Amino acid sequence: MRKYLKRFLIVLFLLVLMYSAWPFLAAPWVCHIGGDVVCFGGVAEVTGSVWGPCNYTGAVEIVDGPPVNWGRGGFKCVAAGRAGGKTYAVFIREAVADYPTGDPFKSVAERDLCYCAKKRIVPCIFIVRPDVLLAHVGILVVDVEEGVSYLFIGYWVAPYHLNHSRFIFGSDGVYLVDGLVAKIGAKREIMGPLLKGCAYRVKIKLEPNKLTISQPLYNATVRAVRVG
Repeated sequence: MRKYLKRFLIVLFLLVLMYSAWPFLAAPWVCHIGGDVVCFGGVAEVTGSVWGPCNYTGAVEIVDGPPVNWGRGGFKCVAAGRAGGKTYAVFIREAVADYPTGDPFKSVAERDLCYCAKKRIVPCIFIVRPDVLLAHVGILVVDVEEGVSYLFIGYWVAPYHLNHSRFIFGSDGVYLVDGLVAKIGAKREIMGPLLKGCAYRVKIKLEPNKLTISQPLYNATVRAVRVG
């Protein structure tokens, strides 16, 4: 009898140990976001044109991007025009996050597990989550002809905060104004640092024939970062 009891206690101890260690063992992969992160140059003074609002009636599908938790609705075109002999379009879409991580990536269960691992919470069941959703935004800059696209995540930036005036179409590409750059970027892992001025290089499916661009409204000289 003692022999079986001893075995039972050993097995129980190992199960408890594995259960306690699971968040820490899972941290490397559950916190990792993935995606091809690229970073651009610093802020510089540039002169370019602000183009008017655009209209897009097709679908936008990101093929190989990071696992973003998107909100309702699809991508909306907010600016499109010509820059450096090419056509560029800028789309936005709501990205939803919650407490405690504040990051709009992966599932709730994966975010919670990452939080437990980083905060060393064992067991990973006592997480206080206020019933509040955090509105972030995805900003997708697309080279329409070549299909090269860059996805930024804007933290504490709601979609209604963005319009065509925040993007400059210069002689060699699209620029993001300095005030916007301070709030957007990319992350390599949940709860990791925001890499400002960086983005995820993604492949997309777009219907160029359903994109209608406007006209340049005015010229502007601003401090901005070039995309690409």
